[in-house]
Amino acid sequence: VNTILAEGWRELGEELDDAELSSRAEPFGLVVDDQVPYSGIPAAVLVITAGVDVQHDRLEVTLIGWSQGGTAYVLGHFVIWGQWDDDTTWAELDTVLATRWQHPHGGRIGIEATLIDSSDGTTMEKVYAFAFPRARRKILAGKGVTGTRPWIEASKSKVRGGRLQIVGVDGIKAAIMGRLARGSSFRFSADLTPAWFEQLASGRVIVRYNRGQPVRRFERIPGRRAEALDCVVYAVAVKQLLHSNWSVREEQLRHPETEQASERPRTIRSSWMENR
Repeated sequence: VNTILAEGWRELGEELDDAELSSRAEPFGLVVDDQVPYSGIPAAVLVITAGVDVQHDRLEVTLIGWSQGGTAYVLGHFVIWGQWDDDTTWAELDTVLATRWQHPHGGRIGIEATLIDSSDGTTMEKVYAFAFPRARRKILAGKGVTGTRPWIEASKSKVRGGRLQIVGVDGIKAAIMGRLARGSSFRFSADLTPAWFEQLASGRVIVRYNRGQPVRRFERIPGRRAEALDCVVYAVAVKQLLHSNWSVREEQLRHPETEQASERPRTIRSSWMENR
């Protein structure tokens, strides 16, 4: 191509079509609209995870609902405008992550686990300060690494008093692209914007040769923003840390009073008191 045709060579690789992805959008989401049939959260969704991308002037949050069979329902995307070092910005994120939505089974469902990107050296300390005290709510700080790595694993040593989650982004992105190409196991809310789909399709798989052996790698398409893809990667990664009892979760959503009862503090009666 270079020598004979005198044309520039660009390897396209495997890319996603954002227009085709957005055409799959369905009438579900986080808000129930009486004018739209089947709006609200799908009944199959029993767990919700969130991925958070940190920019210097905003936080971006994508919520993914999960069915027992592993289907991912992208329920919605939030943009929280505000400077990264402003406590008000993080307080708004805390409000979003604490929100509970009406579930068609009758109960209310919240975010089970959240992973926040802490890869930016500038914003890293602020992410740690927000996430580490909220570890019991499964609000975690993560850092993406390239190469052949597990999808997610805790750092061997503590960082600022907490555990950093190391995310194998290449493997997750390749898996996401495979699922998106197959279609049915990734479903999208009609509330998502065209710009969100453009960002989801911001990468491509290419083949590079290392010592004569083909190696598939994931790279950013030049000129495209990738916040949506990064959010999805983190929401998928943190899902791996959950070990949900699906039948119990469904029962709790059908009978909210059982969940409330399980949350009440247990009172342990002392035999010493009874004998007095």
